[in-house]
Amino acid sequence: MAPRVDEKYREEINKARIELENLVKSKEFSAPDFLRLAYASQFTIANSHHDDNAGNTTSTDDATKKKTQSPNNNSLKTIAKIKANHLIITYPDLYQLAGVVAVKELGGLDIEFVPGRTESLISPDENCLPDVKQSPAELRDVFRKVEISDPKHIVALYGGLKLATAGAQGADLKLDNSYFVDLVDKKKDLSPAEKALLDDPEFHNCVRCYATHKEDFFEDYEEAHKKLADLGLPYSAFIKSTFKKSASQVKKVLGAQKAVGVAVAAAVVILSFFYVINRRTAKHSPHQFQ
Repeated sequence: MAPRVDEKYREEINKARIELENLVKSKEFSAPDFLRLAYASQFTIANSHHDDNAGNTTSTDDATKKKTQSPNNNSLKTIAKIKANHLIITYPDLYQLAGVVAVKELGGLDIEFVPGRTESLISPDENCLPDVKQSPAELRDVFRKVEISDPKHIVALYGGLKLATAGAQGADLKLDNSYFVDLVDKKKDLSPAEKALLDDPEFHNCVRCYATHKEDFFEDYEEAHKKLADLGLPYSAFIKSTFKKSASQVKKVLGAQKAVGVAVAAAVVILSFFYVINRRTAKHSPHQFQ
């Protein structure tokens, strides 16, 4: 069952967000570590469902038990402490909230957070993350498990992942396009996966674009991160969030347009709302938490 996202739940989310922000700002915890945890959570759950659907003989209970018994790192211990202070918040919500906080602290992006993920005891496993030794085809396959297939989203998230795996190295780490600038200028030793980003035509075009247009990277990264974070979010929470955004857009139009323009703009926003819902429904997959 998904949690009931009422006023009390949102209050607890806000309190947990403040705790996470304070940990990062006080340097008690690394923002890249939180970002890596958020990524790992989604890839782990997606891989778990993928293995089950592929006929893996290991039962879900056994797989869950194996993962939860793995050694906890500092990020998992930190999340567990916050969970103890806010018992009604699910672990998947806390993992993705930590990721959103990390992104903002690293680069100023304020990604919308939609709560309501079903509880899961599957502990994030960083071994499920994209590997630096992967080829273009293998990168596409691993991202496809989390329903990421657009080349720009794969490249943008790979850039975020490289920052996340940097851990606490240096105090000036920022989630910007500098990684792609260095990649194009070959100012660093390239891993097989980074060579794949340059050798594959579609990936290469995205790398070039991000290296020269920081705004494009920010826009695509925000879109890709939210797509990854929202994977497995129950439809009820997703629809409510989408409807609120659509209503907000209509309100803005009402304040700036007159009668005819308002009617047209409102119709467009409403139609776009149903388009998003239909698109998500059409892409329904077993990668859901519930």
